[in-house]
Amino acid sequence: MFSESLQIDIALEIDGKEFKIPGGNIKMCKLEMHSFGFTGKAEFGLFSDSDEDELFPLFVTQKIIKINLSITRVYNIKDENPVPLTMQAYVTGKSVEESLYRQVKKDPVLKRHYEIFFEDIPAVLWKQHFPVQLYTDKKISDVIKDHAFDEISIEIGEDIQEKTNEMVFLGLEKKHNKASFYDFFIWYVDVSNMAIVYNYNDGKIKLSEKKPSEKSSNVFYPSGVDALKTVYPETLRHNSRILNVHSEKYQEVKITQDESVTGIRHDIVMRTPITKDIDDRKKAETLKLKNSLEQIELTLKEFPSNNCTIGTMVNFEKEYWSKNNLLSEKKFRVFEIHMSAVAEKQDLSENYNADHASYNMDMLIKMEIDENPFIHLPCFKKPEYPVMVEGKIVSESGEDTDKTYQIYTDDETSLENYKIYIPLWDMNIKAPFIPGVYTGHFYFPAFKHARVLVAMYMDHAFIKSFLDWGEGSRLPMDIQGNHILFGKNALSETSMKYLYSEGKPVFTVQRTSDSDNEMIKMQEESIILQTKDEE
Repeated sequence: MFSESLQIDIALEIDGKEFKIPGGNIKMCKLEMHSFGFTGKAEFGLFSDSDEDELFPLFVTQKIIKINLSITRVYNIKDENPVPLTMQAYVTGKSVEESLYRQVKKDPVLKRHYEIFFEDIPAVLWKQHFPVQLYTDKKISDVIKDHAFDEISIEIGEDIQEKTNEMVFLGLEKKHNKASFYDFFIWYVDVSNMAIVYNYNDGKIKLSEKKPSEKSSNVFYPSGVDALKTVYPETLRHNSRILNVHSEKYQEVKITQDESVTGIRHDIVMRTPITKDIDDRKKAETLKLKNSLEQIELTLKEFPSNNCTIGTMVNFEKEYWSKNNLLSEKKFRVFEIHMSAVAEKQDLSENYNADHASYNMDMLIKMEIDENPFIHLPCFKKPEYPVMVEGKIVSESGEDTDKTYQIYTDDETSLENYKIYIPLWDMNIKAPFIPGVYTGHFYFPAFKHARVLVAMYMDHAFIKSFLDWGEGSRLPMDIQGNHILFGKNALSETSMKYLYSEGKPVFTVQRTSDSDNEMIKMQEESIILQTKDEE
């Protein structure tokens, strides 16, 4: 622990009004800063005897509270123009404690102690965002940007190579899916092996293929460091193996790394006829199999006098540190900061309305070696699929009333698909043209306008079941019949009916082609063969 004079500025925005809290009134500030965002807590007090406490009436409502926080060291600043540590956040929790003075006339409230909890804006908003929405012919980054709204800014690095997806489905329905849009976002970053960088100055999130390495760097001096510890993450001991269980394209792909133990592996099961899908998954799993490199934990005994925040590059130069220091030839990146500042004088009257105050502080800075492949991400819930929606089969052949079917062949993969219209989003998607629940003995493709239940995944869909009887197929219940109806309309069809008449079975085959009609009927003690032209 060390003592430091800080100017901590807090400005609260509530219902279009701004309330500035002087630094001397702030009695505590704690921060946990990461490369992907931050959380924090602050406590401050206000007197209400001489000046009216204008904050209180709005603070105790359900109005959204936005906080602008700035922290600057007051003395012994090495930079001529120090850049304060700044951030914008939403308040996620709050409380207020009132001090009553019963010995004073009318028992007035003379002072209030406020407590707020806060978190970065994307996390707060997206953790309450559970969209269900279909996109077609979009990159996932385009989908993410579509949900950035006004206060969230997303930048996609030029080094990221993305493909355009035929469909992207956000199935984040709150009742059945615990994953929020924030979970979806972090999950996508994780499976794509992207680096995520939260910019504390402007609140922008940037995604890139690699972690950024700033050209400028800072130096930590031994005089400001209480303890320095090098941490070596646990070594990965496994290899990976991709198993494609597709019967026509079955394949086993092994991914190895130097430090693995023989026989220990992670198996990944896929089912795809597309070779590129396997290649893409191999690339992703190969990146995940790289061991994380050493990290540095600095326990400070002074608040950094130069600009230091998440992403800052740090050198341990021989000029200031021992020449035998293992760190002197390496460059490190700050990826996590823990800070606790508790005012030395907790009485509200001390330093009241002053610009700054003296704080008892604890500060821990975590750094990683520049080339460390490990991506730091928060915990997240994996989105759960599928989500069931209704659609209608599309066929462009024949008249609109014809029960025709159509096969759509993918130009790149040669896979055959149905086209399904999803009315809710007025979009067409694809689903595999496969027998589904039937065996190969039956060939009954789904016909135009048939209602189907579609199992929607993030980037593909399957027909789960059929939801209605075709026109003319259903029979009255009292005849307890079965019916197979072939053909495309009432003027070109063949009907096979098995039903009961007066408790006796009757089997009928009837062919119709415009006015031409043939029939075979088998019933009790008779077989009827009939052909006629009804013109």
